[in-house]
Amino acid sequence: MNRAPRYGILVLLLSLLLTACSSGATGSAPTRGSAVASSVPAVAETSGTGDGTQIVIGVSLPLTGRFSDPGQATKRGYEVWASLVNANGGLLGRQIQLRILDNATDQKTAVADYERLITVDKVNLVVGPFSSFLVLPTSEVAARHGYVFVEPAGGALEVFNRGLNNLFFAQPAISTQQADAFVTYIRDLPKDQQPKTFGVVSQDDPFTLSVVTQLKEQFIASGMKLVVDEIYAPETSDFTTIASEVAKVNPDLIIGGTMQQDSVGQILAYREAHYQPRGAFFTSGPSMPDAFRTGLGSATNGIFSSISWFAQADTSQNREFTAEYIKLFGGTADDIAEDSANAFTVGQVLQQAVTKIQSIDNGALIKEIHTGTYQTVVGPLHFDAVGRPKGSFMILQWQGDHFVIVMPADRAQAQPIWPKPAW
Repeated sequence: MNRAPRYGILVLLLSLLLTACSSGATGSAPTRGSAVASSVPAVAETSGTGDGTQIVIGVSLPLTGRFSDPGQATKRGYEVWASLVNANGGLLGRQIQLRILDNATDQKTAVADYERLITVDKVNLVVGPFSSFLVLPTSEVAARHGYVFVEPAGGALEVFNRGLNNLFFAQPAISTQQADAFVTYIRDLPKDQQPKTFGVVSQDDPFTLSVVTQLKEQFIASGMKLVVDEIYAPETSDFTTIASEVAKVNPDLIIGGTMQQDSVGQILAYREAHYQPRGAFFTSGPSMPDAFRTGLGSATNGIFSSISWFAQADTSQNREFTAEYIKLFGGTADDIAEDSANAFTVGQVLQQAVTKIQSIDNGALIKEIHTGTYQTVVGPLHFDAVGRPKGSFMILQWQGDHFVIVMPADRAQAQPIWPKPAW
């Protein structure tokens, strides 16, 4: 048998395959685990650490799938931070390059992405994805390899009860505290205006469940009666049946444990079912102004949610952040999603820690971030032993065609409306 030609063909095919696998996916739609070219030229994606003149930072984000909207917003926040740092001389005199992968909102893909970023691409640093759902498994990967893991959107209790010391949540407080100011507001209403009954309709997600579980306990302790307690699958898009059941019971207050699209879906279904509560609070969705306003129009009026940041806040680098965001992506400051600001916050924490110790050594950064206080667009942040921040959220309410901060009182832009207008 003549083996040489077959062997040569095999080698050629393997070479072509390896070349294809190592190339960034540019000019085509992203697939699971694919590299995504940044829309900001200064931080275009790269494979590996190159010649050492750049600091390569890896991240896996849900750019497609059910978390694609906040995932894209998170990507923009990282890009704004890197663009500003690079325009001002870089980090330790080196330009930042972002290595961005799309996990399609899939946990296994996200885990594989971080393994690839750390062991194959050998990035200098990694930052966290969006959502507790993705942070839970990926933070374990970073911990196993000794990488610092500052993350923008994973505040569920389960994130912190594993004893990891490399994880830091870059928001003002953990998710169970997200609605504390809203609970206080409801409890302080005049007796004749306080809701007597409430319902909870939540997506089955670590973040949403941690928020609504705390709310249920607080409201029940204050004397309110829970009359609806519904959990739906994350892929749910038709809320007709749920809304019909809620309308029959007619709770005074509705609590939605939502991520984004499902907040719009719930509200549209409630309106169709002719259910008009006296008050409504949704965990996520209302803080993404463009998508929420587009999906609901005037039905947004009177809806409450919590938020870690707003465009007019007088916080560290907030003006620079909003100006650079508009420069890169257009729109106005009111169009910027909170998730973009939270990702920018991750960069601020990393940058200040790196500058303080003049090093990108991951072990040294873990120690430093545990001891420091960091000035960010969401306010000063410092962390406990397992990465929980020690601060508080604000409460927003949609009034007219935009939202305003209504609590706590020292940060309020307007008085809250109660009861809410019909949606």
